[in-house]
Parts: sequence; C-alpha cells; structure tokens
Amino acid sequence: MTDVSGNDVLDEGLSRLAATGPEYRGGLSNHGPMAAEALVRLGRANAVEHWLDGYLKRLDEPPRPADRITDATWRDALGKKNRVADWEVYLRAQLAEEPWRGVLARWWPRLLPGVAAAATHGIIRTSHAARSLASLEQAGGQAAGQAPARAGGAGQRSDELARALAYWAASYLELPGTARPSGDLDAADAIRALPLLDEEAPGGSITARLKDGVLRLPALGAAVAALRPPADAGHDLSDLAGEFTRVFLSYGRRQPIAFLHAVTAPVAAYSVLPLLPPQLARPTYDGLWQVDAALYAVHAGRITPEPLPAARPPAPDNLADRAVATGDEHAIKLTEACLRLHAQVPDPLFLHAAARASDLLGRS
Repeated sequence: MTDVSGNDVLDEGLSRLAATGPEYRGGLSNHGPMAAEALVRLGRANAVEHWLDGYLKRLDEPPRPADRITDATWRDALGKKNRVADWEVYLRAQLAEEPWRGVLARWWPRLLPGVAAAATHGIIRTSHAARSLASLEQAGGQAAGQAPARAGGAGQRSDELARALAYWAASYLELPGTARPSGDLDAADAIRALPLLDEEAPGGSITARLKDGVLRLPALGAAVAALRPPADAGHDLSDLAGEFTRVFLSYGRRQPIAFLHAVTAPVAAYSVLPLLPPQLARPTYDGLWQVDAALYAVHAGRITPEPLPAARPPAPDNLADRAVATGDEHAIKLTEACLRLHAQVPDPLFLHAAARASDLLGRS
C-alpha cells in the first residue's frame, strides 16, 4: 500500500502531467503517470519530481475535444485516435457522477477485445490509474469506490483514470482470430508451439508490427487456442507473466521493448483484478494471452534464445535503485512488475529480468 507521503508525491506528479497528451513524437505513449506510480510503489517517491522534470520536456500538449461521444455513439469512436479528447470528456463525466469502480467494471469488458491498443499501453495505464485510486482509499480508510472520486488527490486520480480509459478506447485494436484457449498445452509448451515470422519483425511501432505480422501468420489463431484453459484465471495470469519473464530474458536483447510489454501488461492487469467483478478474470486472461502470444510470434523469429541466468541476482532494493538511475520509464515499470511477481512467488529470474531491463535501457 502506498504511504501518505507517496500519495502526496503521486498526486503532485499527476497534477503536473494533467496538461500533457497521451502520446508524443508522433505516436510514442506517454508513460509519465505509469512510471510515477511505479516509482512510488518501488518506495522511491523521492525520485518522482526529478524524473518528471526531465520527462515532461519530451511530452506534447493534449489534443482538444472535437465532437461529443454519447451512450449511443461510443462504439463508432472506438479505435479512432483523433477522438481521444472526446473520449476523455465522455468518461470524465461518468466518473464525476458514479463510483469509479462501477465505471471501471463497465468499460473493462467493453475494451478488452481491443487490449492490443497502443501495444497494451491502454490496459497498463488504466491498471496503474485504478490501483492508485484503490490505494488512496486504503490510505484514507474510505469505503471502496462507493462515491464519485472528486476531492483532492482522488480528483487527480479519477481524471487520470478517465485519460487512461480514453487512451485505451481511442487506440482500441482487435487482433484477428480467437483469444479463447481451449487446448491441452501448458503455458510454456504453448509458447514454444507458436508459429514465428521467418523474417525480421517489420519496422515501425510495436502496434504496426503486430497488425502486419499477425496477418502473415495464419496458423497463429489455432496455436493460441491450443493453450489449456486456466484453472484459476487470476492466478494463472500471474503465471503467464512469469513465463513471459523467461521469454524476455531469452529473447529480449534484440527487442527489449516489445518483450517487456508481454510482462508488464499481464502484471498490471493482475494487480487490479481484485478491483473488478470476478467474471472479468477469464476474459482478461484470454485477451492478454492472445496479445502476448502475438508479441512473441512476431518478434522472436530469427533470434537465437540465450540461456537463462544462473548467477545470484541483485537484491530488490538494489534493483529499485538501478531502475531509478537509468531514468528509463520502461526499466522502472518492468522493475516494479518483476518485484511485484517476486514478492508473490520468489524466483531469481524475476530479479534477473529487472536487472536486464536496467542494463539494456540505462542511459549512458
């Protein structure tokens, strides 16, 4: 749980980030709110202000609303990035009138089919925003999501949830094929059985590579379905993140950003499943398995996997400091995700993955 001083720091950071857009430099996702929340979770709230001083210089101003989205027209606005400001207005109004958990529970299943949105940044940013609201309730002893979150820091966090959901909706991307596992392979075997592109991953953004690469892999749908259905979707989602942590260590030197999202997305979603109705755990698992499988299939071809590390890993506190020292938003987020997994089920590979991210992404 985030402490009071960490809450104050995060609220100030979100206030500074409120006047920035969801993307910058022509399509890179704004990681500011996610990384700031991750730093607080890592116990490094004192690093947030300095980190934002540098990061804010990269960001663009937010776009302006152009046309109204309504309960009757929202489906037509899915996947239209030029409507992101319209989505924010629409969702902010709902959060001003209803408990935030109810809004989250309504939109999560609507947006799950498009979980590939912005290389999974829609669901990741939404998860960071939702768990920050929950932690504020816990810190203040408030009833869980029983009233609109408008006062003080809750208002900042409610607005961030609106921005996060808006980004997911505006970037919404459905991958072709079924996302529902119905086979008998465990996760490790199912990953090994996935078809791979027999050429270098196409250029452009991760999202563009996914859209193009999946179309060149007609056997991918059947391979995705070959995974065994989860016995406990919430628990198995954490296990899935663990398997893709191993993938990151084996394949990540060539494509670190693509492979680390196969870890941070399921971990972020897993962290908020307790805030959602239980029936949403299974479709969340299915959707994230499909997109993680696609990330692997499109990017792992022609990469020779390396052995998993066998040496003793750095300690968690050391890894948190290393992530801060890199100044890199991806290293910070992956470190927080891996330390979250390690705290749940201690495994040195989670620590090695955090160390690898800092080594690969650290600034010279």
